[in-house]
Parts: sequence; structure tokens; C-alpha cells
Amino acid sequence: MIWTTARAVTAQLKAAGIRATLDAGHETLNYRIREAETAKVPYMGVLGQREVDGGTVAVRARGAGNKQTVLPVGEFIQQVLDESSKRTSG
Repeated sequence: MIWTTARAVTAQLKAAGIRATLDAGHETLNYRIREAETAKVPYMGVLGQREVDGGTVAVRARGAGNKQTVLPVGEFIQQVLDESSKRTSG
């Protein structure tokens, strides 16, 4: 169920024109987060059963340390689009 939802969220991001990849590897979550931070990924969306049940995503922004914000998927997509448009228009 989690992987199905993760694939659906990834597809929603891509449909909105956001570059997104799904890391469904067998490594631990901490390893995958560390790898994404090393690769300077701007946002990491983490899905667990709680997020799947609530229709949300736990978002970790690069440079925010261990801080994460839980947002509805649509709100997260809009946030990324808004930030992206500010960068391209500014």
C-alpha cells in the first residue's frame, strides 16, 4: 500500500511538471535521507503508513536539518510550484 501511494504521489508531482524520483531501495530510511542530502535534493517526501492513511506527505527541505512538515499532497505540490515560479520570475 505504501509503495502504491508513493508511486501515485510521484506521478502527481511529475504531472504537475515537477522533477521527481522515487527511491524504493532496500536501504534504511536514514541512509536514503543522507544520500538525498548529499545529492542536494531540495525536497524529500517521506511516506509511511500514517501519511498514507491521512493523504499527506512528510516533507523535509534541504538545509532544514531534521525538521519536517506534514502537508496534504496537493498543498505540497502547490508549495513547490509556487517556489519554482518565484525563482524563475525573480
